[in-house]
Amino acid sequence: MEQRGTVIVVDDDAKLLDVMKSGLLQKGYSCEAAANGTAALELIGKAPFDTMIADVDMPGMTGLELTRRAKILRPDMAVIVVTGFVEEFSYDEAIEAGASDFIKKPFTLRELLAKMNQVKIREELQKREKELKKKVKELEEFYDMAVGRELRMKELKEEIEELREELKKNKRVQ
Repeated sequence: MEQRGTVIVVDDDAKLLDVMKSGLLQKGYSCEAAANGTAALELIGKAPFDTMIADVDMPGMTGLELTRRAKILRPDMAVIVVTGFVEEFSYDEAIEAGASDFIKKPFTLRELLAKMNQVKIREELQKREKELKKKVKELEEFYDMAVGRELRMKELKEEIEELREELKKNKRVQ
C-alpha cells in the first residue's frame, strides 16, 4: 500500500489514541502517537509530520498551546484539533493558534480522513495561490522594468536626434 502521509496523533485518552493510530495505519498513513503535548513536541522535533491531530482538552499543555508550539517547529504541518466541547470551543482561537481545522468528538475514521483530505486540498490551493501571486509580482516587476527601459530608450533616441540637429546647425553656422 502506498504511504499517504505522516501523522502524529495527540490525545490523553489512550483508547481513542490507539483507535486513531490503528485506523490511520490501516489506511496507509505513517503514524505516531503521543499521550500529551510534551511527548508530541519531542516527536515533532525529531521528525517532520504532514499532519497533527490533537485533542484540545488535555492535562498540562492544551491542544491549542501544543498547536502554537508545534507550528513554530513545523510551520508547514497541518493541524486538526479535536474537541468534545463544541459549546466552549472557539474556532477563531484554534485558527489563531495555527490550526487548519477542527473535528468534533465523537467522530468516525471516515470523517477524520475526509477532514484530513479537505485540509490537504485547502492548503495545497493556498500554496498554489501564494506561488501564483509571487509569479504575477515578478512578471509585473519585469514588465515595469522593460517598459521603463523602453521609455528611456525612446528618450535617448530623441536626445540623439536633438544633438544631431544641433550639430547640423553648428556646421551651417561655421
